[in-house]
Amino acid sequence: MTKARVIIATPSMIEQSRLEKTLAQTGQFDVVAQTFDLSATYSKVEELLPDIVIIAEGFARQDEYQCMVSLFQAVETRAVSLIGSHSIDLSTLAQTQMGGFVHSRMNADEVLRVLSSAAPAPTPAAFVRKAHLPATISKGGFQHDKVILIGASTGGIDALTTILQHFPLDCPPTAIVQHTGQNFSETLARLLDRRCAAEVVLAETGLEMKSGRICLAGGIDGHLRLEHRGTLRCAVNLGPATSGHLPSIDELFGSAVPIGNSVVAALLTGMGRDGATGLLRLRHAGATTFGQDEASSVVYGMPRVAKEIGAVQRQLHLLEIGPALLQACAQPQAQFGKVGA
Repeated sequence: MTKARVIIATPSMIEQSRLEKTLAQTGQFDVVAQTFDLSATYSKVEELLPDIVIIAEGFARQDEYQCMVSLFQAVETRAVSLIGSHSIDLSTLAQTQMGGFVHSRMNADEVLRVLSSAAPAPTPAAFVRKAHLPATISKGGFQHDKVILIGASTGGIDALTTILQHFPLDCPPTAIVQHTGQNFSETLARLLDRRCAAEVVLAETGLEMKSGRICLAGGIDGHLRLEHRGTLRCAVNLGPATSGHLPSIDELFGSAVPIGNSVVAALLTGMGRDGATGLLRLRHAGATTFGQDEASSVVYGMPRVAKEIGAVQRQLHLLEIGPALLQACAQPQAQFGKVGA
């Protein structure tokens, strides 16, 4: 009988040891890795493609856990929470899309019952693997000078995944700021690249903004700005937080004001107001601007403020934003369809 491959992710070496012994007693599981933080867990899941990940409930509460859920969906891994306290609110933890809950003091039969009944996290209807994405969905192409800018925060990882699945291999140059932890910049870039026909890369100073390239700033040590010196390029500049964030969406949007007529921008789900002022400046400079609507936002904060101050020309449901961004960049004769159309 083939044993299920398991990764145990918890900061507690005692819990690691107890659980590994319990799994060994069942005779049905093979622990292929043990990890002690969320970043290392992501890397090991990506490398080893386990059947099951048992992950500490504290990790599942971190904002970066959104990346983990998306990866679980991509590789069809089951996620089970390792509970650190008997007094934990399981109804709250259930919102992290866990397939079950275990405790390091459970006996072998109890653990086996939980792991055997756990199912993979539900895959969104819009999910498409990179290998199955069309090389292009454009007919007629894009205006050569158009640039897409996107800002997102809480709930933004799933939102970006949904939007970028519409982007073809020859999409307009695109820059994104997504608020996330510093250790997850490369992780997020790889995750989005899996789900997008175009190339998703980390933003760095001097990197050219060109067709088919999506430049991402997440938890980096500086603001992403655009510079136009013959060609449009990224610049990652050190500095204090703006609008409470580093990198800041306001900084990205503000840097593009001199080329406002060429910009198509969207502000997505997120807490606070980062990006709202920058989006208003872009609109005044001639940009086409979109905001995510309340119904499809995890947190209707940033796009709400942007709408209230007049920065949003069109407020759209998340599923409409990807096609709308592309259509705003299209040549007059170009047509755009949904992924898989």
